Amino acid sequence: MAESGALAVFTEPALVDEAPSISFRFPARIWAMIAASSLAVGILAMAYTFVAPEQYATSRTFIVLSGANPNDTSTLARTFQALMTTQNFAAELKVKAGLTNLPVASIAGMVAVSNPAESFLLQVTVTWSDIKTAERVSEQLLPTVRDVIEANQRQLPIEARIPGPIIQELFSRPTRAVVFIPWYGGLVGGMVLGFVVTFAIAAFRQYRSPNVGSARDVGEALDLPVLGRLQAMGDGRGSNPQDAVLGMLSAIERLGADGPIHRLVMIGPEPDLERSKLVLALGCAIARNFDQPVAIVDGDLEHGSLTKLIGAIDEPGLAECLTGELRVDQTLLRLENGHTPAMLAGLVPPSGMIRVMPAGLNRSGSLLRMRSNLHQVLGALSGRYVVIIDGPKVPGPVPSTQLLSMADATVVVVTEGTTSVRDARSTGETLRSFTSGPVGAVLLKK
Repeated sequence: MAESGALAVFTEPALVDEAPSISFRFPARIWAMIAASSLAVGILAMAYTFVAPEQYATSRTFIVLSGANPNDTSTLARTFQALMTTQNFAAELKVKAGLTNLPVASIAGMVAVSNPAESFLLQVTVTWSDIKTAERVSEQLLPTVRDVIEANQRQLPIEARIPGPIIQELFSRPTRAVVFIPWYGGLVGGMVLGFVVTFAIAAFRQYRSPNVGSARDVGEALDLPVLGRLQAMGDGRGSNPQDAVLGMLSAIERLGADGPIHRLVMIGPEPDLERSKLVLALGCAIARNFDQPVAIVDGDLEHGSLTKLIGAIDEPGLAECLTGELRVDQTLLRLENGHTPAMLAGLVPPSGMIRVMPAGLNRSGSLLRMRSNLHQVLGALSGRYVVIIDGPKVPGPVPSTQLLSMADATVVVVTEGTTSVRDARSTGETLRSFTSGPVGAVLLKK
């Protein structure tokens, strides 16, 4: 550190993620949801295979013989194949089999016709949960086909009619079988269905409201240099808080500030607990490693994520200072006094090196008064502390624009797969209007 109450420039180099933007690139959280949904649907489908009613299939083989050349016979076979799967044929079959209680669509769904190897044979299978119904429909297949053909040929001259028997059953006995879906088939089929549906939903949401998924997305949306890509703290995947802090320090170094940074403001396009964790860890690292007293201010009067993180929601803070109810020194908390999150184990500096100002209780005070008093609050902290401010979302309510205008440097924290491109663009436009110091962005990956 260069001087008391100032954040100096660091020399540790780091590479910026320059991977190209990929369409529909989902973060790990979305992929985990897709995997969980696929597995859940697969298990449900597998469970259904154990309780599903048995299905009975009756199969008959028909041969098509027109008495003409083979090409005509092949055409007839395909014609009969298409005919027996139509709704009109199902309606005729319903009357012929006497199944007045079943709808035509159900009867059409029973019949499956295949033409093996495009031969003159037709394999017709009738499947239903009641074996008697399946056999009744199967028995009436050939009579119904003949009735349909004879009814149409009766109106034609004899010389125009198709010669030969046209279609007849090849074997005297049909085959019968119980149809069931194996449990592994239900599991695999359900997982595939679950994956396709969940992936389609995620892709549609990304298409309608795209989220940033790479450093290039961030740079294009904010129109700012991307200083680094950091692992979110406490994400449950074994990430080390020290790594995130070192990456943040490197990002601050790449801001290109001309002199020491007294006031560092960290903001984002939306309220983000991950940003508050990073702010808190950064303040602890500076106080611990560079022997500088640090004051961390929760500047998000609307949400107070940092205040909730340290368990100080019942403590007065910035709001009371901005309205003139309390002095700055009356609101600063020692981090070690019961306000240390478990994730900061090993990072907490010696006693008295770090103070935290909560968002406060009276957040609905006079906005005009808050605007005019902000410079006094920050002035009381400057010179004594390195001030790191966990700012509100930008654009947002007081004191967002005031903080931007008073910052020595500003870092925009964007969360991969969560921050929308639209919000990031809005934040970039606001930054260009109200900031004069160096500005950069970091991408948090979860």
